[in-house]
Amino acid sequence: MAEFALALPALLMILFGMIEFGLVLSRAQAIEAAAREGGRLASVSSTTSADVVSRVDATLAGTALDAPPAVAVIPSSGCDGREGESVTVTVTAPHQITIPFVLDRELTLTGQAVFRCEA
Repeated sequence: MAEFALALPALLMILFGMIEFGLVLSRAQAIEAAAREGGRLASVSSTTSADVVSRVDATLAGTALDAPPAVAVIPSSGCDGREGESVTVTVTAPHQITIPFVLDRELTLTGQAVFRCEA
């Protein structure tokens, strides 16, 4: 029992660390995929920034985030009249990492996509 009592905190920290790592990886991949979806839509000249934000939100609908994501489209006018140039979509969302007795920290997950504007 004494050995178990000494080893249990270390084992719990490892377990919670693995769970948190999985959550961060899953959410980071979802945010990157949402940025790609938004960038793909933003590359069409008839698309507005509101359309891009709507697509990003729809892509992240099944993902449990700590707060709503922030979406930036650069340039904000999108691809209207800019065929051949690039448009950048950046999606950021905060994530709270909590490992009992060890770590309690917030980090920002970021996904970015750059696409060439189409006609």
